Amino acid sequence: MEATLTQADVGSMEGGSAEEASLVNACKAGDQSAFNLLVWRWERPLFNFTYKYVGDAQLAQDLVQETFVRVLRSIERYEHRGAFSTWLYQIAVNLCRDHFRKKKLPMVSLHDYYTTSSGDRVYVQDRVEDEDARSDEAMAASRREEMVRRLLAGLPEEQRVVILMKEYQALKFREIAEVLDLPEGTVKARLYRGLRTMREQLESSGFTASELGGMR
Repeated sequence: MEATLTQADVGSMEGGSAEEASLVNACKAGDQSAFNLLVWRWERPLFNFTYKYVGDAQLAQDLVQETFVRVLRSIERYEHRGAFSTWLYQIAVNLCRDHFRKKKLPMVSLHDYYTTSSGDRVYVQDRVEDEDARSDEAMAASRREEMVRRLLAGLPEEQRVVILMKEYQALKFREIAEVLDLPEGTVKARLYRGLRTMREQLESSGFTASELGGMR
C-alpha cells in the first residue's frame, strides 16, 4: 500500500477516493489486511441496505458475506472504472434479485426487529413494552419509522431499490445509475415516483409535512 491507513481513515473515506483505490490495489496484490479494512468499512452500510431490501436479517447477513466472498474471488480482475462501492452494490443487488427469483418469495418479509435509517436495530417487543412510558414525540417517531418501512415494502422493487440507495445509503444518482445499469433520468424518475407515493400515503395517515422529515 502507498500509505498505512487507520480504521478512522477508512471509516471516513468516500467511494472512489484515493484511499479506497489504495486499499483495492493492495487487495489485488494479495494484502489480506487491506481486504479486511474494506470489509470493515463497507460491511455495515451494505448490511443496512441489504436488510431493508430483503427484510430478513439472517438472509441479509448471508448475502453480505456472499458479496465479499465474490469480491475476494474476483478482485484481481476488478478494473477502476468507478467507485469500489458501486461494484459492491452491483454484486449485492444481483444476489438479492437472484435469491428471490430462485425462491419465488415476496421481496420483503416482516420480522420481529428492523433496522432504522440510522442503522440501529429496533425490536418490536421492546417498542410495545415501552410504549406507555414513551413521550408522544418518541411514539410518533416510532410510528412514522414503521409506516415508512411498510410503505417501502409495498413499493415496486424498481422504485424501492432506488430509494434505499439514494435516501438511506446517500449514493449519488450517477452511482445508482452505474449500479443498476440505467440512465440517470430513469433513476430520478423512479425515485420521485416512489417518494411521491410514500409521501401521499403518509400524509393520508395523518402525518404533517414537518413530520415527514427528509421524505421529499
